[in-house]
Amino acid sequence: MSTDHIRRRSPHARWKRLRWFPQPRSRYVLLLLLCLLALALMLLAFARRLSDYPENIAINLGADLIGAIVTIFVIGPLINRADDGRVREHPRLDYLWYVDRVAGARSVVRVLDTFSNILDGPHTPRFFQAAERALHRDAAVQILLLDPDSQAAAQRAQELGDAELRREIMRNLRALWDFRAHVLPERLRENFDVRVYSASPSIALYRWDEKALVSFFPLGRLSGQGTQLEVTVGSPLGEFVNERFNEIWAAGRDIDDFMMMPVTVHSSQPVREFELEYVELDSVLYVADGRIVAEMARHRNEPLVAHCQRGRAVLTELTMVDDGDAKLMAALTERFQEKYGHRGDVFVCLQPITDRVQENGKRLERW
Repeated sequence: MSTDHIRRRSPHARWKRLRWFPQPRSRYVLLLLLCLLALALMLLAFARRLSDYPENIAINLGADLIGAIVTIFVIGPLINRADDGRVREHPRLDYLWYVDRVAGARSVVRVLDTFSNILDGPHTPRFFQAAERALHRDAAVQILLLDPDSQAAAQRAQELGDAELRREIMRNLRALWDFRAHVLPERLRENFDVRVYSASPSIALYRWDEKALVSFFPLGRLSGQGTQLEVTVGSPLGEFVNERFNEIWAAGRDIDDFMMMPVTVHSSQPVREFELEYVELDSVLYVADGRIVAEMARHRNEPLVAHCQRGRAVLTELTMVDDGDAKLMAALTERFQEKYGHRGDVFVCLQPITDRVQENGKRLERW
């Protein structure tokens, strides 16, 4: 098992792995072994009529034992070592083929891409079913997609000539968010992680256990449309790609933080805390939630400020967005629809509070 499996397995999961032949395919292997054993015993019983039976048994078993030792400890490792360095080429990414590998994964499933058609296409339901089966075997499923609000996403969209790239990523993230929140059983969610990254994309990775499909981002085409290199994780290329995944994963932002933002509202009343859907436009945060609007209505005669826990706590002032500003409202409505799949009708701006300065330029106060 790969040493980069980031979660420690529970004692119950380890016990499940120790049970003999837990999978259907292994039961067929056991049945075949029993049949072969019965045939061998019949042949041995038939040979007992030979006069030199003990000597023949000793010679044959000794030779077979030596052959088994050579095969297991010499030939087997040489074959495995040769397979580790072998690279197999695929003309494109066959999503259905990969889904079948995910369904049989036992340790780890990893996806690194700008966005993936496997999360927004005809194979999406089968992929989620396969991922759930892998999770039941205590595998870790980790998915990394490009942050749609990042500069890297804008650059990649320019390379592809695809103005819809941001919308494609949002659809992927929404599908993953819905699956994790509403479909996946709660006990399996701990091993299902999704993050967004802001680094410039350079490679795509589709991994299952110790095998992976690797490709590089071509200009003008999606990664899945180019040649896929099937490698083992222990090979030089596999190790390089896996280390790259670990670096991007460590710097990524969890999907929970991307989809929901903790907001702590301060006023003359007791502090109130919310988890809010939000969008970002021109580096300014906006929320659309009736609870915040009601809170502002209750405190219309006093300033209302809030701490937004997005990466780090930022003190903001809450102001209603003027619905007469048609351009701003249209942009916010479109962003909200892309991200959550439903409209936001009333928006509240969370404007960061900086040092208040008098007309002569001297500092007056800091919130």
